[in-house]
Amino acid sequence: MMRSELDDSPGGNGHLAEDLKAQASAKLDEALRLSEEVMDKVEAFVRERPATAILTALGAGYLIGRLVRRA
Repeated sequence: MMRSELDDSPGGNGHLAEDLKAQASAKLDEALRLSEEVMDKVEAFVRERPATAILTALGAGYLIGRLVRRA
C-alpha cells in the first residue's frame, strides 16, 4: 500500500485502514456468531442422541486414522 492511501490528508483514502479494520472485525464477529450456533446445534444433537453421537465420533476417528496411516 502506498503511504498516500494511509495518511489522513484531504482527498486521500485516509480512512482505508480503519475501514479494513472495521470490515475484518465485522467478519470475525459473524464467524464467532456462526460457530456459536454450530456448537449449540452439536450440543443439542449430542444431548438428544448420545449413542448416535458417540458412534459417529468413533467412525470419524477410525476413518481419519486410516487416512493418516496411509499418508
